[in-house]
Amino acid sequence: MPTITEIGHQQFKMFINNDKFQQHVKKEQENMAKGLIISLLANPTGIHQTFIQEVIQLTKKCYLYCDGGDILLITKDFKALIKFNIRKPNPLFKQHFNTSWIIEIDNLNSLKKGHGKMLLKDVLAISTKLNLESCLWTESDNNTKYFERHNFKSIGKVGKDNENLMIRRKERV
Repeated sequence: MPTITEIGHQQFKMFINNDKFQQHVKKEQENMAKGLIISLLANPTGIHQTFIQEVIQLTKKCYLYCDGGDILLITKDFKALIKFNIRKPNPLFKQHFNTSWIIEIDNLNSLKKGHGKMLLKDVLAISTKLNLESCLWTESDNNTKYFERHNFKSIGKVGKDNENLMIRRKERV
């Protein structure tokens, strides 16, 4: 049975290679940015304002897409995508975090070496600027090793389906 990661990668390839999806993403850039700004009505805190400003700054080099309350950054050549958001930690795992808000990365996919890493670095730069921890879940040892190279630490296989929780602690700046 395929893992959530494998299913996500197949969905990524299906969407990212679809010309209609690419045209839609390009056409909707202004609306996506406006949607993020409007989302400040729900969370008008300073941390959210800075988060959204930083994400919008990235649209100079990436496409922005919003999906079900999550933010997607897509490389201009449609070779990589990262899905993330700012959230409160899940109450079931709150004890593992040292910040009241986190940047959670839900998905990172790429078709070209180095493109996913570039998007990951951009999201981690936002996390550093906001002085927040970042987290994600992995299902394979290969993915765990990949994210360890980006200073994520394994908390253990604490997910309901034995997924590995990884946290990148906030950096001292």
